[in-house]
Amino acid sequence: MVFLTFCMKGMLKLRVMAVASNIAFLIYGAVAELIPIFVLHAALLPLNLYRTVQKVKEIRSIRTALEGRAEIDILIPFMTRKRLPKDTVLFRRGDVADAIYFLANGKLLIPELQKTISPGTLVGEMGIFRPDKDRTASVLCITECELYEISQDNVENLCLDNPQFGLFLTKLIASRLIAETPSEPELYLQTTSI
Repeated sequence: MVFLTFCMKGMLKLRVMAVASNIAFLIYGAVAELIPIFVLHAALLPLNLYRTVQKVKEIRSIRTALEGRAEIDILIPFMTRKRLPKDTVLFRRGDVADAIYFLANGKLLIPELQKTISPGTLVGEMGIFRPDKDRTASVLCITECELYEISQDNVENLCLDNPQFGLFLTKLIASRLIAETPSEPELYLQTTSI
């Protein structure tokens, strides 16, 4: 079970396996009368249970915000939560694109497009697929925001492992390119060259 814990890709699966491992070691420690092992896993079990419950709550809050968009569900185990105060710059146009963000709570602004982003939206997906990996626009927190972040490497691996998710991202990027034609031709050219 300890070996399987280290093989888990998703955080929730890892936590569940760690809880199972703690229980197995508690039983082993009690039966074999190995007090140090029993005490160690008696201390680790509540921590792993707490972290498991915490991860389940995060997953539920993301799913609630997604409003049934199952394609993004596979991102949840790979995401990390971030809380950002009002007026924080999430990223600037031209920055290196190394992650995609999911806005769970709060509001964001794309100043170049004068567009407000509401909860339940993926942000930053275009930049990670550009050849030069740069951001096409800036994103600012106009309220306190709760975001979930997934790294470029994890997104690329998910696209390779799950063609359905890759297709979802392709459609999302294409729909945004069509819907968000800015007034500045230069910005449009930078936005559309993926």
